[in-house]
Amino acid sequence: MVYRDMMRRLQSLFRQYPFVTVTGPRQSGKTTLCKMAFPDLAYANLEAPDQRDFAESDPRGFLAQFPDGGILDEVQNVPDLLSYLQVFGDERGKNGYFILTGSQQFRLSDAISQSLAGRTALLRLLPFSIVERQRTEASLAIDDMLHSGFYPRILDQGLEPVRAHADYFETYVERHVRQLIELQDLSTFRRFVRLCAGRTGQLLNISSLGSDTGVSHTTARAWLTVLEASYIVFLLNPFHANLNKRLIKSPKLYFYDVGLASYLLGIESASQIATHPLRGALFENLVVAEVMKHRLNRGLEPRLCFFRDSSGLECDLLYESAGGIGAIEVKSGATVSSNHFGSLNRVGELISDISVKALVYGGSARQARQNCELVPLHELAGLLELIEADKEVSQFIAARQGSEPDDAAEKTLDAVFSSHIRSAIAGIDTACSPFATSLFRQSISTGYVRLGSAQHSSSGLLDSSRWEQTKANLNLSRAFTLKDANPLELEYSYRLNDYTGINGPCCDISMSAKWTLGSDGFRRTAEINGKSIPALTMSVSYSELNRRSAEVDLLRAEISQAIIEEIADGPADG
Repeated sequence: MVYRDMMRRLQSLFRQYPFVTVTGPRQSGKTTLCKMAFPDLAYANLEAPDQRDFAESDPRGFLAQFPDGGILDEVQNVPDLLSYLQVFGDERGKNGYFILTGSQQFRLSDAISQSLAGRTALLRLLPFSIVERQRTEASLAIDDMLHSGFYPRILDQGLEPVRAHADYFETYVERHVRQLIELQDLSTFRRFVRLCAGRTGQLLNISSLGSDTGVSHTTARAWLTVLEASYIVFLLNPFHANLNKRLIKSPKLYFYDVGLASYLLGIESASQIATHPLRGALFENLVVAEVMKHRLNRGLEPRLCFFRDSSGLECDLLYESAGGIGAIEVKSGATVSSNHFGSLNRVGELISDISVKALVYGGSARQARQNCELVPLHELAGLLELIEADKEVSQFIAARQGSEPDDAAEKTLDAVFSSHIRSAIAGIDTACSPFATSLFRQSISTGYVRLGSAQHSSSGLLDSSRWEQTKANLNLSRAFTLKDANPLELEYSYRLNDYTGINGPCCDISMSAKWTLGSDGFRRTAEINGKSIPALTMSVSYSELNRRSAEVDLLRAEISQAIIEEIADGPADG
């Protein structure tokens, strides 16, 4: 069995949800994937008449067979069973209960939205990707891939592509379509699907398609909906944005499997493709489907579109991810000229979010050309992996860096420092200076900055000339926030040592002021020799910074008076 790229995502989601639903085309490998991912789970196929009858007639008894959960295949055949699954899942109250599969996305989606919304993760499994095809040792020649396609059974068992696709299509028309609509004229429907194949990669004109088929616009629309519901075709929507340009509004038509499209075009061998007029369209179909598989296999929404304006400026595929938009142009030829990059660069100028530009082509050499990557088809998966990996790396690093840089917090700190702290420090120096020069042999001033367990202190730490360096040393200019639970503290201390005046000796004097910055404001306190100076306590909200001054005159007066009292109250001469 071939390892599927979706397996790791499937196993991860099963640990997070009670149910995981895997949808996709018939024969895309859903059952094989689920059994391979969960070999110990019980299994039931609701395509089997006896199993389907049991589930319909006695749903509780049917589910009682699976006390430990299981894999229920083609669950859209018994949509009412999902309501009972909801009850069973809620009663169990644990994740990892049932894996559900289905091949009719609209019918199954309706049932899920009514019963299991919020309880199931959704995955879509398409036929093999190029990397998965390589694991089967099948040919990776472009024309071989366009001819044989990517259905697992064809590649695993080495089936003849034309015969296998013919059987697939006839079984689909006779059985699958008739489950969805009342189809009376099979030959006309077959003609409609073949005409769709002839429009691969083209803008959808439903009126023209209906007219060429010989049916009404309404019937053509209904039949197209059936093809979408059963994973035969999909529509790629155009890019929409306010670019002051007239953008095309019609979607483009593609097949989920390019090999089926080739069969419907009447291609019977890979050798026919080299000169076929639609080779370029089929190659484009292969690339678009490959990018879609890359996203879906990782449990991500495709988020793909194309760009075309009314003047004919076009980009085949815009690939949106968290890291920006990748612009991908597709050329089937093995040789690329410089003018092939013109439209990519013009679209890049129009859409500012484009971060990667690549031209996927039929050659073999990887090159960097005119601000674009020239990527051979066999390296497309690597390019997509790199785009996703770069995004994952940046997200991983960001998650472990903590908070994003908080410019607002730094600006608030700077405002407090300039309007209150620096002026208050100048006031403290002015008040202490006369005593220092006349009554003490030594004076020492020290600044302190504390945040959590980090602390810096030095004589000039809170000088204006060193402020930027102080912030950098404590990472106060990047990735910090002001919080009440872990406030930022700035302190200024002025110490007077060795009293020389009369009526001594006097004790040394230590004067300090501290600013504690929280989330909404700061609080200033002051002490002399460990005793609070209540008159200098103040609380200021950041919103009041422009209206509240540092009250420097009061600060100078109170400090001077406090020093006088400390000297006067000192020990008497013995």
